[in-house]
Amino acid sequence: MNLKVLIVVCFSVCALFASGRSSLVNDVAGFNKMVKTLLAGDTIVLSNGKWKDVQLTFKGKGEKERYICLIAETPGKVSLEGTSSLQLSGEWLWVSGLTFTNGYTLKKTVIDFRTGSKEYAFNSVLSNCVIDQYNQPAKTTADHWVELWGKNNRVEYCYFGGKTNEGTTLVIWPNDANSTSNNHLIRYNYFGHRPALGVNGGETIRVGTSDVCTNVSASIISNNYFEQCNGEVEIISNKSCDNQYLNNTFYECEGCLTLRHGNRAVVAGNWFIGNNRKNTGGVRIINEGHRIYNNFFYQLRGEEFFSALSIMNAIPNSPANGYAPVKDVIVANNTFLDCSLPWNFCAGANDRGRTVIPESTLLVNNLVYSPKESLLFVASDNRSGIATENNLLIYGKGFCSELGSVNGEAKRSKIHGIEVLTTNKEAKILPFVITDITGRDRSQPVIGAFQDKVGDPLIKLATAKNCGPHWYKQRK
Repeated sequence: MNLKVLIVVCFSVCALFASGRSSLVNDVAGFNKMVKTLLAGDTIVLSNGKWKDVQLTFKGKGEKERYICLIAETPGKVSLEGTSSLQLSGEWLWVSGLTFTNGYTLKKTVIDFRTGSKEYAFNSVLSNCVIDQYNQPAKTTADHWVELWGKNNRVEYCYFGGKTNEGTTLVIWPNDANSTSNNHLIRYNYFGHRPALGVNGGETIRVGTSDVCTNVSASIISNNYFEQCNGEVEIISNKSCDNQYLNNTFYECEGCLTLRHGNRAVVAGNWFIGNNRKNTGGVRIINEGHRIYNNFFYQLRGEEFFSALSIMNAIPNSPANGYAPVKDVIVANNTFLDCSLPWNFCAGANDRGRTVIPESTLLVNNLVYSPKESLLFVASDNRSGIATENNLLIYGKGFCSELGSVNGEAKRSKIHGIEVLTTNKEAKILPFVITDITGRDRSQPVIGAFQDKVGDPLIKLATAKNCGPHWYKQRK
C-alpha cells in the first residue's frame, strides 16, 4: 500500500467504522451538547474555521470497528487557537485533522488521553493532527503537548514542532494497573525543530518517570522522523521497562536516545544522521537487559554524553532517580560511519559518585569506520566488564588492533540517497538479529547494520515526506 492510499485510509476510518450519526457542530456549545449523546459509530465533525479558547472534553464508549470519531470538517482547516485544549477518555475513540496553533494551553497538557485522575482512554487513536509553536508565554512555564494514559492507544501521522518552553513534547505514563503494560504505539509522526532549552525538561518523548521506572510500559515508538530536536541531551528518555524504539530517523538532532531508567529496551533499525552538526549523538545506555542492534550512526559530532554510543558508569546503591548499573547489554550489528567519538565507555565516571563500572556487556559484529579520527573509543574507568568480539574497526591509523577487532574490507554505497558502509566480513549469529536495518534476511549475516549487497530496502526510511499529515506545511 503506498503512502497516499494509506493516508486516505486513515482519514476514512471513521466512515468505514462509523454506522451511526454524523453531526456537524459550529461552536463549543454544540459540541458539548452532542458529546453527551454519543454512541458507538457516531461522529462529531468540527466545522472549518478558528475555534478560540475552547476546552474540549471528548468522552464516549465506542466498540471495536465502531469508533466514536471527532474529526475536522476539512483536515487542516479547523484551527484550535488561544487557550484551547482537548481531553479524551473512554474506549475506541478516534481524533483526526485538528490543528493547535497561535496560542497555548491553560492546562498542563494540550491533548490528554484522560479526563480525570482515573478516567483514561483505551484503544483510542490520535491521527493526522498538528501542534505547532503552541507555546506558553514564559519559557519556564512547563507543559506537555500530548500525554498518554490508559492502554492500547495510538498516535500516528501527526506533526509536533516548534516547542520552546519547558516540558516534554509527548509523555507516556505507565503509572498504575490501568496504564502499565499499555502497548501504546507512536508511529509515523514528524517531530519538528525544537531549539535547545538550556535546562532539563526539553525531551521530545519520555516514557515513564524515575519513580515508576521498574513498571512495564511495553510501548513502541517506531517509524517516526525527528528533525533538529535539540531541546536537551535526551531526545527520547526511556524511564520504564520493555519499550521498543524501532526504525526511527534522527536527523541533525543535538542529543541522544537515552535509556535513562528502566530495563530491557530494544533499540533497533534506527538512523542517526548528524551531517556534522555539533552535539549530534546516538544512544546512551544506563540500566540493564537492553538490546541495541541494526542501527546506523552517520557523521555524528557529539562527544561525552552526546557520543554515538555512550555506556555509563553507575552510582553505588543508586536511588531511583540516579544511575543504575549497566548489566546484560548487547550492542550488535551496528554501523558507525565518520563519527567523531563512536564509543564512550564508563562515561561520567566519578562525577556525581558514578564509580560502578558496566558489567556483562557485549559489543559484537559492529562496523566502525572513522578514517579522519585518531581514536575510536575512550574509557573513563576500568572497562573490563565490556566484552568486545568480532568488530571491524577502522580509523586514521588503519585497522584498530584493540577491542576484538578483525581485519576486513569495507566499501561505501548509497541507500535512500544516503551514504552507507558495508562489508562481507562474516558475523557471529545472534538469535535476535534475523534481518538487517532495511529488513533484508540475515541467514548469512555479515558485520554491521547492512547486509553486504544493499539492494532494495523492505523497510522504508522514515522521512519528512512519509511522516506526519500529508496536508500540513509547518510554520517557519
